[in-house]
This record gives sequence, structure tokens and C-alpha cells, in this order.
Amino acid sequence: MNDAAENPALDQDWESPAATTLGKKVLEKDPQRGYIRASFEAGEGFVNRGGRIFGGFLSAMLDGLCGHAVRLTHEVPGTPQVTLELKTSFLGRADKGTLIGEGWVRHRGKSIAFAEGELRNERGEVVAKASATFKIGQ
Repeated sequence: MNDAAENPALDQDWESPAATTLGKKVLEKDPQRGYIRASFEAGEGFVNRGGRIFGGFLSAMLDGLCGHAVRLTHEVPGTPQVTLELKTSFLGRADKGTLIGEGWVRHRGKSIAFAEGELRNERGEVVAKASATFKIGQ
């Protein structure tokens, strides 16, 4: 059996069950820049009592974008990382449908990385943005 089959984190195209639940589809990635662009499908199960997408789902999408951007910069596939901090700002209305997100690495050191992300609605308006800090390695 190959390493990627034994450890899915070694497969650069593997998505976590959480990302799959969020309907994530990678549209573009650039490991050199630590950049990812992806879409998410926010369905009926994502809606709060006000009829808009629950902020926790938007935060999860942004955490995934920022983390994916950092993951792209690892020299060794499967290098562990964990989110230490995530700050989300909600800027606009997020309704059911497709959201387009971008994530990028702002700075990366040996053991800490800083990333940012944005989510846009189908009209191209920013609905949420985030900044995140990641611990890299054991």
C-alpha cells in the first residue's frame, strides 16, 4: 500500500470530511504563493433563524481556507498543523447558495504561520473575512 493510501494527509488533493460537509470545491491553488481559491455550497442546513448562513459555518469555511493555504506551503506533505487563533469579521449578508473564498499566507516561519481569507457571495460582495495563526509541526 502507498503512503497516501495509509495516510490521506499525504495526498495534496485530499479534503477532510468537514470540508466535504461544507461543500468545498478547489478552484485554484498556488503553492508558491500559499494561495487557495475555493467554492462552498451553503444549503438549507446552514441557515440560522434569521434565514441567513450561520456565522459558525462561515468561520469554518474561512478556517479551512486559511489552513489549506498554509498546508500548500509545507515542504513535507502531511506536516501537522493546528489553528491557534481565528478571528472572523462578518461584513455582509450571506444567503444560501454558492460562496467563493480565497485564502493566502501572509507570513510563514518554521513553526508559526499567519494567513488571511475572505468569503464572497454570488454578487461578489465580501460577507466575511478572517485572520488566523497556525502552529506548524509537532
